[in-house]
Amino acid sequence: MQLNLSSILIALALAGAAGAAETVIVNAGLGVSEVAKDDLTGMFEGKKGNWPSGAKVVLVTQPDAAIHEGFLKAYVGKSPSQFANAWKKIVFTGKASAPVSAKSDAEVVEAVGKSPGAVGYISDPAAAAGKSGVTVVTVK
Repeated sequence: MQLNLSSILIALALAGAAGAAETVIVNAGLGVSEVAKDDLTGMFEGKKGNWPSGAKVVLVTQPDAAIHEGFLKAYVGKSPSQFANAWKKIVFTGKASAPVSAKSDAEVVEAVGKSPGAVGYISDPAAAAGKSGVTVVTVK
């Protein structure tokens, strides 16, 4: 009985960690505190190239991180390979610039903070806490 309870608790803890939500951040200069899910999806699909303010959208992704697949599934409905292939076509046709690739939450925060119009995602909201130039946004 003790082994089964321990196994259940471990499984629940792992499921909670695997289902952790992504934190979406934007360049603070945009002055936004929330973004519609449809707008976010459009940005990452390459269909929405500008913010309501007119600022050009700059995407910052973490293609080699575990969070990448979860973010794409939740907001874009594509696998990492589908996303990469779609962006190759978008860039080839000249419709948009390729997303900026980052290797960690810290790199995403830095890139978003330095790039007007930038939007990215991080796994740990603490990475953006107290950092100038970025705003954590609510996705609605």
